[in-house]
Amino acid sequence: MMRNGIVLLLLSLLFVSTTHAATRVSLKEIEANGWDMYIGKQIQITTPLYVCGVYYDSLVLSPERLFVPEENAIGLNLGDSTKYYELKRKNELLSIRLSAKYSAYKIRTGSVLKNLKANVVGERKLLTGRTPKFVNNKPPRKFKINNADILVCASNVQNFFYHLGGYAGAKTEAQRELQIHKIAKGLCHIDADIYALCEVEKGNSAPEALVNEMNKMKKSAIYDYVSVGNMDGDTIACCYLYRKDKVKPYTDLRNVFNDPANFYHYRLIVQGFEHIKSGEQFIININHLRSKRGDAARADSIRANSVDSLLQTLEKLSHEVMFQDDDVLLVGDYNCYAQERPIHKLVSSGYKDMLLIHAPHDYSYIYKSEAGFLDRVFASPSMAEKITCIVPYHINADSFYSKWYKRGLDKTMYRFSDHDPILIGIKLQ
Repeated sequence: MMRNGIVLLLLSLLFVSTTHAATRVSLKEIEANGWDMYIGKQIQITTPLYVCGVYYDSLVLSPERLFVPEENAIGLNLGDSTKYYELKRKNELLSIRLSAKYSAYKIRTGSVLKNLKANVVGERKLLTGRTPKFVNNKPPRKFKINNADILVCASNVQNFFYHLGGYAGAKTEAQRELQIHKIAKGLCHIDADIYALCEVEKGNSAPEALVNEMNKMKKSAIYDYVSVGNMDGDTIACCYLYRKDKVKPYTDLRNVFNDPANFYHYRLIVQGFEHIKSGEQFIININHLRSKRGDAARADSIRANSVDSLLQTLEKLSHEVMFQDDDVLLVGDYNCYAQERPIHKLVSSGYKDMLLIHAPHDYSYIYKSEAGFLDRVFASPSMAEKITCIVPYHINADSFYSKWYKRGLDKTMYRFSDHDPILIGIKLQ
């Protein structure tokens, strides 16, 4: 839930002339005195303000980053995610749409505004005539992975469909080529040994296209993919890419739902990998659970049922002849936050929520100006001991949508998805 003192300020970048000197005041003082006292006046807010949301004509600002209530679940019974929808925020979310669109392309969420000068036009409503100065507005270019033999990158790639004309993904060849370029550029920059990707088209065409582009960028045929079957189709799936000079798959890829007619057959998959240098093996499971669209209680129930099937399958796979390994890593887009029922099912079964250990105050996704982790990382007890670090790499979620491939203006790696990739360092013993 939102804490006392959190205020949403909506900033339009229109020119507002004034002959009066700005009154310096903190946000706490404004709240204590009441906004009516400042309406029609120019003020300079001494409280640093975080950009929590970027829109074409306004910004959403707050004295701290806003997080999804379900990450902390204040007032919820353990694991009862549906009660979230009964909670009420202490501060009403205000919304305003004005006509300035000049610099949204350049602004990232997470940036900070210091000593903002603006005219107060209403309660929590500001207008400013100058371009504000942003701190920490540049995207990251580096990350640090500590003491690891293998780097795993888990990422949702936002509907990468190689074939055109489907219900999702690129609609033209130009869009598809740009999407491939942006995703491959981001993955090559990360330089992982294993990539576990969500939201790709069912079949081999999508992973093959990414591998070909990545090898082209690296000028070496170092990447390959795990075949998920030759049947391409208009269905969302998951896949694995890997550096064949560092790791190799062992045994065949397995589906959690052994039923091709099941919609989630291609969205929960298990694969064993072996580190070539040491001979150490471990199991990776990638999951893409039911989205939050539609009826919340029904979606929660579907995700919980998927987790039940996942746990049953992993128990069989990790102890039968196929794998015979207790080192299990679970990654993917779980479409639920830390305090929701599917997450509690995994934790109560013995898997460790690695984000709580390595990145408890971070995020990988932003929705309606609130940050949180839809992308999760879990590990069996033996696997948890081998994870040295986890880094949510903020090259996507904080970037404005004008960098998206469907806008056709940006050829950088930024915003290759609406989710940030999660980087996992593993030290094998």
